[in-house]
Amino acid sequence: MLNRIARNFALTTRGNLLILACAAGFAAAPAIAQDPAPQAPSQQGQGGWQGHGRGGDQVERLTKALNLTPDQVAQIKTIQANTRQQMEALRADTSIAQSDKRAKMMSIHQTEQTSIKAVLTDDQKAEYEAMQAQMRQRREQHQDGEQGQPPPPPGL
Repeated sequence: MLNRIARNFALTTRGNLLILACAAGFAAAPAIAQDPAPQAPSQQGQGGWQGHGRGGDQVERLTKALNLTPDQVAQIKTIQANTRQQMEALRADTSIAQSDKRAKMMSIHQTEQTSIKAVLTDDQKAEYEAMQAQMRQRREQHQDGEQGQPPPPPGL
């Protein structure tokens, strides 16, 4: 009987740890998706939307897709550096509740998008908005795919 209780306790504890780990991962996902850890100093300031977790150098992609001028590239790099600084300061501020941080991050991101659009020509804005819509659609499909997965079998 004691052996059975110990075995059930071990399974319950392992299950609870798995649930806690998953919950922590899901709770951290929005913050990670919005603003992952800063890159190594050698990579900072090179442009890209490193703070947005999209991988690769975003300025390079925008430059190719939108045929940005050197002046536009410089302006967008400045906008992104400002955004990155605001996000880092917000992450470091322990006096703000997590839900308030998320709302503030969304506001900072929206300001960044508006500032970038202000740098673009009308044709570039249309293409940029199409790119944003495509990314939103991919993100929603990805999230829907994750939501539809069955839970792991018990006891793992």
